[in-house]
Amino acid sequence: MRQPSLSVIQPRDSRRGGFSLIELLMAVSIVGILAGLAIPNMRSMTWRARATEVAADLEVVRVATVSFNGDQFLWPAETGPGVVPPELISGDGYLPEGFSFQGNGYELDYDFLSPVVIAGEPGTNQLIAVSVLVETDDLSNAVIELLGGSLVFSLGRRHTVIIDRS
Repeated sequence: MRQPSLSVIQPRDSRRGGFSLIELLMAVSIVGILAGLAIPNMRSMTWRARATEVAADLEVVRVATVSFNGDQFLWPAETGPGVVPPELISGDGYLPEGFSFQGNGYELDYDFLSPVVIAGEPGTNQLIAVSVLVETDDLSNAVIELLGGSLVFSLGRRHTVIIDRS
């Protein structure tokens, strides 16, 4: 058998066995910069998603309340914060099964305000509204931003959407 000549075997470059410290630091720095840009946007999107959940729940309650009024010719009775009006869950079941007025970081409150006197609107004597009470300023700000085009009254972290003025 023939032995290979030494000229055929190429010497191994011992410097290129891995990454240098400079290359690793650059890669970590770039990943850190990208993460620093992405994390605030992700948090903002999380609050917007939760605000969308709040707005969807408000819309479900609005539709259920207006449907109840259309069928019964009266409005559901006032309840406390976090309590579903019994008229909306009994009988025809105007709200979806398992619907709760207590969400993740917020709570709904059905309001039947009567008598009410609104300056400039002498014919208005009652307001039907749904309020949302949120736990954090971030969620509160996201709800205000999302519901900005609606008829909303805000006081601190309590935001009230008017369903009907009669």
